Amino acid sequence: MSDQQDTIEARESLRKLVRDPVTKTLLANSQLTMSQLETLLTDSLSTGIGLRKSERRLYRPSKSRISRGAYNRTLIQAQINIIRSIYTILLLGYLGLFDSAALQPFLELSDTIDSYVHETRTAGEDHRMIEQLNVRLLEFASALAKRDSFKDKLMKET
Repeated sequence: MSDQQDTIEARESLRKLVRDPVTKTLLANSQLTMSQLETLLTDSLSTGIGLRKSERRLYRPSKSRISRGAYNRTLIQAQINIIRSIYTILLLGYLGLFDSAALQPFLELSDTIDSYVHETRTAGEDHRMIEQLNVRLLEFASALAKRDSFKDKLMKET
């Protein structure tokens, strides 16, 4: 198989991933842009297959071509956003606003998302299931971000 064919297949695979309804929902509420996600996925995939750094940008699923410099800047921005998100979780944990028990709902939700993806792939895409997942994600994020839960934790410590 030619390098060009490999590139086309990889780009199509990444294109399917970023068009996935779950990916879209999670991305819309994340700290990443579509361009950053594409670049991060491209970098991860191309690193795994041993592509030279100068060729990685060619695997991006977007039709628009970008320069090496733009690719590298977008990758760095994505990495910085991920690092900041991790530090946010660490900060909340350090301040006692987010303890180990608070991580359990994340694990459960992750399992729910995984089950959803498996079900939709075997049964075909169902818009009702997508809406249910969207509602559950929104409820979970809203409950987590409610200031009252943080205030309750702070009031117990004072």
